[in-house]
Amino acid sequence: MSSEKSLSNILQLFSYKRYFINNLDSYHGEYFLKEISKVLEQNATASNKQSSQLILGEDVESISQAPPEDPYEIIGTVTDPKVKSLDNVARIVSKAECLSQMLACGTVIFDISYDRDELKLAMDYVKLLKDLLDKQAPLRSPDLDDDEPQTAYKKRYLILVSTVMTWAVTKPLDPDTPDMPFIESDFRKRKPHPNYKMHYDLENEVIGIARKYKSQIGAMVIATGVTYGGREDVLFYWFQKAWECERLLPILGRGGNVIPLINVKDLAQIIYNLISDFPKKLYILAVEQNVTKQREIIKPLGKIVGSGMFKSIPPEDGFLIPEIDQRIFDSMTLNLNMEPTFIVETMGLQWTSELSFEENVPTLMKQFKRERGLKSFKVIVHGPPIVGKTTLSKLICEAYGLLYVSPDTIAEDILDDLSWRIKHWEVGETAALAQLNTEEVEVGAGDDADEEGDDTAQEVAKQTYAMLSVGRSLSDEEILTYLRQRLISHEGLNKGWVLDGFPTNLTQCSLLFEKGDEQDSDGDEDNVEDPFDEDVDLYSNVLKKMLPDVVVSLEATDDFICEKAMRQPEDDSRLDEEAVLKHLSEFRAGDARDITVLNFFDELDIHPLVIHVKDHADYGMKNTYTAVALRMGRPCRYGKLMAQIEAAEKKEKREMETLRAKEEKAMKDLEKKMKEDLEEKMEYWSELYSIMREEEEAALAAAGEPMRNYLVNNIFPTLTSALLEVAKLRPDNPIDFLAEYLFKMNPTGKMLEPGFNLQAEKILGKIKILDDALKDLDIKIEPLLTPDVDFEFNSKKNINIMSAL
Repeated sequence: MSSEKSLSNILQLFSYKRYFINNLDSYHGEYFLKEISKVLEQNATASNKQSSQLILGEDVESISQAPPEDPYEIIGTVTDPKVKSLDNVARIVSKAECLSQMLACGTVIFDISYDRDELKLAMDYVKLLKDLLDKQAPLRSPDLDDDEPQTAYKKRYLILVSTVMTWAVTKPLDPDTPDMPFIESDFRKRKPHPNYKMHYDLENEVIGIARKYKSQIGAMVIATGVTYGGREDVLFYWFQKAWECERLLPILGRGGNVIPLINVKDLAQIIYNLISDFPKKLYILAVEQNVTKQREIIKPLGKIVGSGMFKSIPPEDGFLIPEIDQRIFDSMTLNLNMEPTFIVETMGLQWTSELSFEENVPTLMKQFKRERGLKSFKVIVHGPPIVGKTTLSKLICEAYGLLYVSPDTIAEDILDDLSWRIKHWEVGETAALAQLNTEEVEVGAGDDADEEGDDTAQEVAKQTYAMLSVGRSLSDEEILTYLRQRLISHEGLNKGWVLDGFPTNLTQCSLLFEKGDEQDSDGDEDNVEDPFDEDVDLYSNVLKKMLPDVVVSLEATDDFICEKAMRQPEDDSRLDEEAVLKHLSEFRAGDARDITVLNFFDELDIHPLVIHVKDHADYGMKNTYTAVALRMGRPCRYGKLMAQIEAAEKKEKREMETLRAKEEKAMKDLEKKMKEDLEEKMEYWSELYSIMREEEEAALAAAGEPMRNYLVNNIFPTLTSALLEVAKLRPDNPIDFLAEYLFKMNPTGKMLEPGFNLQAEKILGKIKILDDALKDLDIKIEPLLTPDVDFEFNSKKNINIMSAL
């Protein structure tokens, strides 16, 4: 019941207007999506026309009652999980949940030529599809002719994009003519490469489905050749190294193997044509008509774009190159001659270009640079002597991966370039290969014809090398010729350059940038729009592809230049006082407002970036470089420069980590020292405090000894007994009891003696008066004052005796 329920759910969700494409953001997927999006645009236009016609008609009620139709839509998976949406894509599904979505799509385009990880997913889909087709009853009789109209029924379609590697070890059709090409009808004879057996099995599964379920599904296999174009895939390494002007482009073996190619745009166009009109075919070859060998791919890249030098290496040494993986190696060592009969004769494909690969290299390189964001930066650094032009120029070259060009070093640069070229010519291009057998010699026989055209260039190079090796000084004309040769070299045009301290006058500007016999076709790739009327003749007398993008003019005062010269090491002859003053005066004379070289660039709408240099502490020209970098923008992040940037970042990171480690260690040492010092001080303070406390206690004890003796001898005996008595009797008024007890225990005390205190004197006076009064009354009472008390009371007032009582 669960399987029947899932089947009914799939059938309810199924829409023949839904297209599925795997890996929408991959190299192939981007072009597939672009072509299939045309289906959405066409159907959207058709639906709009139909709706407008119905609205203009009279049957308005039928319009309101008609159910809405399902829209055409595209869904698919992506390789980058960060991609959440794409243009013209209804939704992006995860690979874990895409199987059920694929079963609900009317057309599935599944590419297994690019990513081997997609094989398992494709196998799972094919198994589920077979189960679904077994359970799903055909909606019409299979006996009906396919050409009959199908109004109530729409078939499924499956297009499996495979690779010609499933033909890799197929034996030649005729041993006597091994170059006889294979065609589509030979697909039963194909033998796969050992690494592509799963691709072969999957192709057979799709062909089996197409035959068994003919009435329910249209299935087809497309064996695509090695794709190229745009940002490149298999050929990316060679395109990148050619653009970087790598000294030697590697050729795997002698390069005589035939590689079936197809432009990725043509492949996408084939997919679109099949969707528009699905043919009764099982297998299609998607390859170009032109027969292209490996060396016919690599050598045009090197000669038209790169250094023009090559090195044949043993095929197995290709794995020593990090950028070449197993898939690229298999594709570049493939030797297979194929002829596309269906797409040429039946489909009538409009090729992107019918030219050979070699003839298409300039166009392909433009596409590659545009897709990869590669741009050449051309900079001229102008300024007075020893202001820092060379330091700034080399800093820009290092950061942007540009070619450093200077009249002072041009002879050494040309000599170094010619030196390694001549050595390589002497060794030979195929020196790294082992002894070739007869078959390999025949395969590589065309190399000699390629080398014949280089003899003249080699002779010229050897003559130039011999002349420069003498070491004589070059004339101004020779320097200008070599500078121009360096600037318009492939490396200079590809990556860009920094020209240090040249030109210095308007005459040199005119000679350096004059058009001459060179063509500007390569330099106009970015400016394809029609110019303004005022700009028509702007570049009529100059070679536009040589003109700089940025002209940096460093300005400094004479005092600054002289002071900077004085700060430099004394052993440099260039910084002699007379030499500096001479060069400075010559520069000022040639840099006057009316004759400065900056006027030449101003007239070409290349306005100089003027930077004032006035900081002696900025020896590395970091502040000046920051201003130049703001004008130039972000550098191109291509292979070699990326390696340099990563190396610099790693170095900086290591330095930062080392510095941080040193700082942490210094902080720990400082904390440890401070802790030890604190402990020592605390110990010292504790000892000092204890000594001070003992001394204070001794001083207090010594100071309190008389008081203590006095209290012990005179107070404590009487007071102690009194307190004991109070504690024993516990009277109601203990204070009065204690006072009376103390008075009683010390009757001879002097507290009440006259003169002891004023109050006592007054009391004793009154008592004396009372005693005298009692004597007169003849009353026998013991006197309050003992006879031994001598007291005289002198009062100015006459006291009445009775009032005293």
